[in-house]
Amino acid sequence: MFASDLVTLTTLTKQLPSYDSVSSPLPLYSPDPARGEQSIQLSPRARSVGRPTGSYVHQAGNVTVLLLDQEEGATTPVYGRQSVLSGIVSISSREVVSEVRIKLSGHMDLVLSGGASQSTTLVKEAYTIWKCTSEVGNATSVACPSELPFTCVFPSKFKDHIGREAPLPPSMHAMYPGASGLVASCVYTLTIRIVKAGFWKQDKKLTIPLNYHPRTRAQTCPNPSPDLFSDVKVSPEEWHQTMSVIKSRKPTVTPPVQCHLFIPSVRVFALSDNIHFHVQLTGPLTSLRQLVYSKPSKRSPDKFAPKIRVYLLRQITVEVCGQKGWKNLTLAEGTLRPKPPPITAVPNSPAPSHHSKEDSLDWEGEVRCDETETRGCPGFITSDLTVKDFIVLSISPPDATKSDLSPTQVPVPIKLVTESAETWRDD
Repeated sequence: MFASDLVTLTTLTKQLPSYDSVSSPLPLYSPDPARGEQSIQLSPRARSVGRPTGSYVHQAGNVTVLLLDQEEGATTPVYGRQSVLSGIVSISSREVVSEVRIKLSGHMDLVLSGGASQSTTLVKEAYTIWKCTSEVGNATSVACPSELPFTCVFPSKFKDHIGREAPLPPSMHAMYPGASGLVASCVYTLTIRIVKAGFWKQDKKLTIPLNYHPRTRAQTCPNPSPDLFSDVKVSPEEWHQTMSVIKSRKPTVTPPVQCHLFIPSVRVFALSDNIHFHVQLTGPLTSLRQLVYSKPSKRSPDKFAPKIRVYLLRQITVEVCGQKGWKNLTLAEGTLRPKPPPITAVPNSPAPSHHSKEDSLDWEGEVRCDETETRGCPGFITSDLTVKDFIVLSISPPDATKSDLSPTQVPVPIKLVTESAETWRDD
């Protein structure tokens, strides 16, 4: 049995051609299409951004703290997920120094308008980087070194007040006063304490604010062509479609209108990305005319006046002692461009006697986050504090009080992250 199998394998091996007999050259490949060819899909190569090599300097009196691996000219030291915080403490007057300590700390403070508040420790790492081992006044006591290097690491998670583990949230500070306001802050600091010998000697303490900025890379989005709607038709799998209905108070007179919002299917974007979208409204001509045209008057003639917005919305939710509060913020307004053909019927023409005739209106555009509103903070979910982002389509008739159609909002959850798909950091 085994012998016959061995013979068969040997026979098949002898029938294989020799690679030495292949004399044709290898084909030439190029990322650029040749004449008569076109690129169906192209994934751009990510561009590496190296770790910063500068330093941050904080000086107070005779103590100088140097923090390494920082961007040149940074006003606040920045650290990412599980980053190593390394630096040097320099002391010029060190004769009376008996101990040098450092502490990496972080806390999350949440306050609701009703007075409910909660403080949670995020990080609490304390180290002694030098200590005099001899008694003070002893002739053999050793003076503190002029330079003391130190290193500590940001943890990846923390435990909340009931012991649940959650990812360490980024630095943020949101304060919204008022009857339905809230306060949410996540603050990180590095404290250096210089302990001096003697009963009357006052210790020296330096506190340096830190920006904890965990980085996350966005996913690659399709490169839109000049005609965005054609991309939606050719590659529908690359676009996420959200459908909604603009309801009518008198559906027999003014039938409802369907609205469609298309955004890239990845739904994970960098704070600096341009997010492309497409809006389509479909329905009977009578309904579309009422939705986008204002009614005639002596002072205001007929005009094309659709009230359509596509914008980025951030929702901050805080939960304290069973009470919940939230705040909605508009991060950016999108730019819309109408796509031809427009509605061909004249606005003040008599309405048709039936609603079988349907048409559509299309817009395309893009929206980009205003980073001054977010201060570089991405969306995140952690214990008792959530920051979520949405793309919202808002549609309203020119005069909502006189129209049979109701205003409509269509929110689509997305995730805003720190790094674009074309770049990443080596750390």
